[in-house]
Amino acid sequence: MGKWTDEARRMKPYIQKGAQSLTDQEASFVPTLYGGMAYDGSPIENGTKINWRGALKRAAVDLWDTEENNPDKAPDLWEDILYRDGIRIIPESITAGTFFVKDELGWWGDDLYKSVYDGQNVWTPEQYPAGWVSMEDGA
Repeated sequence: MGKWTDEARRMKPYIQKGAQSLTDQEASFVPTLYGGMAYDGSPIENGTKINWRGALKRAAVDLWDTEENNPDKAPDLWEDILYRDGIRIIPESITAGTFFVKDELGWWGDDLYKSVYDGQNVWTPEQYPAGWVSMEDGA
């Protein structure tokens, strides 16, 4: 192995540990910094972020790194990190605590939208199209 490869391998655990302190928005820019599951039986602490098939997930509870605890088999143990490229993902169900404000951007599927609702926008672009403008339409 070369000098740089050896150095990168030595630094990897420190980079991954530091990545856990990034906000969800910051983490959405660099999902490749996060490892997946190793299935080695080690503990995973509540709040730990992982890269699961290209999407960021966060452990909702303390759990063990086992196949039966992965996000596909035990979805209740994991939370979605609802950001992509620093922009929030619009969830199917928006609560009073997760509303969008006027001019805030959000991903709805693969399309980028801007909230144009003057107030607390708790609707998806599908539920209330007048509350959103597609950025593809030149908003």
